[in-house]
Amino acid sequence: MGEAVPVLDKKERSSNIELMRIVMILLIIMHHYVVNSTVMDGVQMDAITPNVIFLQLWGMWGKTGINAFVLVSGFFLCTGRLTWQKYFKLVLEIFFYNIAIYIVFLVMGYESLSLKALFHVFFGIFHYAGDGFFASFMLFYLFVPFLNLLIKNLNTGGWHRLLALLIFVQVVTVTIFRSHAFNEISWYMTLYLLGAYLRLQAGDWSKRFLFSLKWLIVFVLLAWMSVLGIDYLCYSFHHGSWGTAFYLVSDSSKLLAFLVGVAIFQTFRNMPLGHSRFINELAKTTFGVLLIHGNSDAMREWLWGDVLKNASFYNSSYMWLHALLSVLLVYLVCVAIDLLRIQFVEKPIFKAFDSRKSLSLGE
Repeated sequence: MGEAVPVLDKKERSSNIELMRIVMILLIIMHHYVVNSTVMDGVQMDAITPNVIFLQLWGMWGKTGINAFVLVSGFFLCTGRLTWQKYFKLVLEIFFYNIAIYIVFLVMGYESLSLKALFHVFFGIFHYAGDGFFASFMLFYLFVPFLNLLIKNLNTGGWHRLLALLIFVQVVTVTIFRSHAFNEISWYMTLYLLGAYLRLQAGDWSKRFLFSLKWLIVFVLLAWMSVLGIDYLCYSFHHGSWGTAFYLVSDSSKLLAFLVGVAIFQTFRNMPLGHSRFINELAKTTFGVLLIHGNSDAMREWLWGDVLKNASFYNSSYMWLHALLSVLLVYLVCVAIDLLRIQFVEKPIFKAFDSRKSLSLGE
């Protein structure tokens, strides 16, 4: 995302992938609009309303967006180099927002000055490993050089057997048998390898835009049908909650979250879109947008509860408009904040740092 994925040495990304990252962060904000607010608290499945269905369909795409982002890493980094300089730039970005946002909310009274709070600010990247995106993503990146060594030594048969085994363990057993095999770090490794496979091994079928778009439409329709179908079952049997309907997209390795994420990546990868400086500049802020609006419980309470007041629109006929405008507003404000950080914090600090010899993580 943003600077979280472009870690290749001075290699410009095409705008189709950059556009995908913008769309994906919007899908993630839509997801957070629903799951990080109290808008769905108290929903009873024996009284499903149009607003409940709208919120479910609106907020079901967060994990698919994460999957598409990580696939980008594998697709590009499998033939590139992840440098220590770029890696620490990402780590420092995380710490910058963790500290800055904590201080702001401490002053506003949403955070307390305690050892527990300070521990989460400075060591959350380790505490939430395996169960939180930022921590898992940054620790997963440390395995990239070793994954690339594996990639260099796999033949075609090895690729197929390895991916089949990984998908069976982390998708099939989790979705069908409800196993506990899912772990974010190992899942990101699986997606990384799949992204590398799509670049290095997949046939011509993987490079066809219309082919990818058709499958994306099919998987999106199946995802919608799964939500509505589970809603109907919950309503009929008076069992379950509104979140039950997310079963097939609730975790990144659930079947439809996986299939939609891959189809999204493939569709944007093959999209016939030329270079756009505007799109590329916006995409630089993607990781920052996620770091800001998804930073902490205090941010969720303040943003979705006290500022945007999602829950107060639960019974409103303008719920859809509030959701749309809220997501766009959050995105644009976070983009503006991160552009300022890049210009006045990151560039001055790393100007001299980036001019030195870049060392790969594997060196």
